[in-house]
Amino acid sequence: MGKAVIFDKDGTLLDFDATWNEAVGAAFDQIADQNAKIRAAEVFGYDLTCRCVLPHSAFVSETSDTTDDLVADLIDVAAFKQTLNEASRRTVVASRGAGSALESLAERGWKLAVATNDSELLATEHIEALAWGQLFTSIMGFDSGYGAKPGPGMVLAAAEACDALDGVYLMVGDSVHDILAGRAAGAVTVAIGDHPAALQLADHTIDQLGDLVDLAESL
Repeated sequence: MGKAVIFDKDGTLLDFDATWNEAVGAAFDQIADQNAKIRAAEVFGYDLTCRCVLPHSAFVSETSDTTDDLVADLIDVAAFKQTLNEASRRTVVASRGAGSALESLAERGWKLAVATNDSELLATEHIEALAWGQLFTSIMGFDSGYGAKPGPGMVLAAAEACDALDGVYLMVGDSVHDILAGRAAGAVTVAIGDHPAALQLADHTIDQLGDLVDLAESL
């Protein structure tokens, strides 16, 4: 039987704050109209003074298209998104213990996949920037044709790509969307981070990705 671990990207494989806070800030810095910038930041959920994405921001767990739509009437979304994505390629930072955990899982015969509400292209670029490309069987985004989380489509497609639908597959993430998607897809769900609802909903919880190897091997 096949076995796979399917990961959310931001906040799970990537350190969300280190990767995105300044990247989003760089995008807001490009907006000349101060009133539009302030209003867009409020709608986006970004603190212009602290230069950080706020916990309630749709950007944390919704698709990038959803976030785009929130500010589309206020700013040039195409320019904003281009600056944001280009900056994130420079600021991408792995979560603590991520690299060694991925290598250990792969060595133990687990196939690895990404299921993110970001775009497939940017997710692939982030994975490649961290030199992890060879470790992953599948990288899927909201625009890969299988729907977005919390729907199960992406998780099921990733498990199928890893030949694990008839075996065991885990969905690892930091948000409620991740856990709901995993549950709907029949995955063993693992919550990482400090979101109370995600931790409560998941089958298992871990403090860091290094804890995942022993957990996966125990299943």
